[in-house]
Parts: sequence; C-alpha cells; structure tokens
Amino acid sequence: MPFNRLSALWGMLAVLSWLATGCSPEAAPPEAPPTVVDSHVIQAGHGAAVTRLSGRVKAAERTSLSFEIAGEIRRLTVDVGERFAAGEVLAALDDERYRLVARQRRAELREAEAVLREKRQDYRRQASLAEKGYVSATRLDAARAALGTAESRHASAEAARELAERDLTLTTLEAPFDGSVSRRHAEPAERVGASQPILEVISDREGFEVETSVPETLVGALEEGSRHEVIVPALGDAASPATLRHLGTQPRSSNDYPVILAVDAPPAGLRSGMTAQVALSLAEPDADATLPVPLTALVYTGEDRVHVLRITETHRLERVAVEVVAIDDGRARVRGDLAAGERIVARGAEFVGAGQAVSLLGEGPERYH
Repeated sequence: MPFNRLSALWGMLAVLSWLATGCSPEAAPPEAPPTVVDSHVIQAGHGAAVTRLSGRVKAAERTSLSFEIAGEIRRLTVDVGERFAAGEVLAALDDERYRLVARQRRAELREAEAVLREKRQDYRRQASLAEKGYVSATRLDAARAALGTAESRHASAEAARELAERDLTLTTLEAPFDGSVSRRHAEPAERVGASQPILEVISDREGFEVETSVPETLVGALEEGSRHEVIVPALGDAASPATLRHLGTQPRSSNDYPVILAVDAPPAGLRSGMTAQVALSLAEPDADATLPVPLTALVYTGEDRVHVLRITETHRLERVAVEVVAIDDGRARVRGDLAAGERIVARGAEFVGAGQAVSLLGEGPERYH
C-alpha cells in the first residue's frame, strides 16, 4: 500500500535525525579551553626592603631676600651663581628720599624738645607761685595740661625720628650668611615694592638635602633619624649616606607624603637643583614577613585594595589580597596569605579572574589560532 510505504519512510527519517543529534537532546556543551597565562614562582625574601624614588637636591638653608621698604634699586652687586660673605651689601635703593625724611624728623624732634623744656619750666614756675598763693589752681592745672601735651608730642617726634632712621638703614640689603645667588628677580633702576623678592640665595654652612615623596603605604615603615642612601646620576652615580630629617604629616597629590633627607657626605660637585635617586631602607622587623613579586602581578581595585591571582594545583585562579610594603627595581615586596614556592599570574592579571581555569605559558601542547 502506498500509505504504508510513506509511513515507513517517515520513520527512517526520524531515526536518522536522532542519530545525527548525538542520541541525547540534553547533552552539555563542551567546556571552554583554559586561558594561557604567564606565571611567576614566588621566591623567599632576603635582606632589608629597599625602595628607590626620584628626588631633587636643594640647599639645606635658603631664603628669598627683599627690601622692607619701597624704592628704586640703585645698584645690585651680585648676579646668579656669584658668591658672597655674610654682611656684604648685595643691593641698595636710592636713599635720597629717606635721608630727607630722616633730616625732617630730626628737626621736628628738636622743636618738640624745645617746646617741652619751655612747658616744663612754665609748670615749675606756676607750681612755685601756687604754693605762695599768687596763682589760682585753674592756672596751675592749665600749665600741667600743657606740659603733658608737650611730653606726648616729644615722644611722638622721637618715635618718628627713630622710624625714619631705621628706614634709611633698610635701603641696603645685606647677606644673612655666606653663600651664593641662585636667582635674581630685579634689575638696577627698577622700582620695587616692600617685601618684593629681589634675590634668592642659598647657604654653604648647612650643606644639602634631597626632597622626595613616598606613598601612604610606606609611611609607617619610615622614621625620622633613619639612615638611607642618595645617588646623584649627574656625578657619575656618586652615592652618599643620608639621614631622614623630615617626614610630612599632610599628603600632597595622590596621597604622597613629602620626605626630606639630609645628605651626610655631599659628593664633590653637588649643586642645588640636581636630580637624585633616593634608596630608602624600610623598617622590616621580620625579613620573612614580605615576599617579592613582579609589579605587573599586582591588580589595583580602588581605595588602596591590591590583590594577586594565585594558581592552584588544579590550575584554577584564586584571588589573594596583599599589602604593598616596598617597591624596588620592577618588584614589589608584599605581605599577605602567600608562601614561597607558590605560583601567581605574572602579567595580564587584570584580564582573568578568580575561579578561571588556566594553563601555563611554555607548558603543555601549543595552541594555534
């Protein structure tokens, strides 16, 4: 019958379709191949932790010199780079106006002294006559008041004379110490205001210091008075011991804290403004407490949270939170739930995540894409 042959044909097509689908409509899709990662085996930490930072050399004693009064600069005796001795006149203003004012104040003082002598004599005379009953108490009071006024005017004139003579002495700018000029802000014949910077000078007597900054994670490992090392590339990498003189309490931008180190033995040729490399030896009571890892293995997730990805024996990734204790030469010394001999993702850790299956670069069969 045609109908029976058609039914048999549809049955054969159903069997073939079932075989083509793998005999099970609910079979799970195959698992994705492991991601290939570059790994690093953690080594045991040895020795003190050292962090290298960039800094700049500065004179330990430096200041900006200015006149306390306004005027026109008559002369400047030094230029940038020139040396001077303490007490030497470095600049002077045109003092003609100040000399005239001082002369006027002296004359006013002499006039006030003459008036005071006159009123003092008059009061004494009136007081003597009042004792004999020849003058009234009202007249004596008037003489006493006139004497008081004369005394006040004399005191004012004396103070004005002292201020004028002081201003006259301030027309010269003297060196506060032995040193040299690092910058000049004005020129002869230029009119300057009070407290306007004229010269920036540095001293020879206090040596040099290096200023740098450290991240907040390292502040607790430093203390004032600790010894470190300063290296100056411009002088052939000349090195000198340095003492930490100041550790800032207020952060700069990006939570970096200022640090100032005194150069204990300045190398020959050291000058203010040179760049320096600061090797900070961080306090670390337990050398085994930190482990070195590549900087590229660190993953920052905001708000100072840092982690690495540990590779387990089953080649799965585990997230391990760490604390960065020091940074030096492409490595970071970290503290956390890690141990020497464990393997972590060396680079590209931000592109993989915890729980992910991985294979190690350079191990196992090559994959071609």
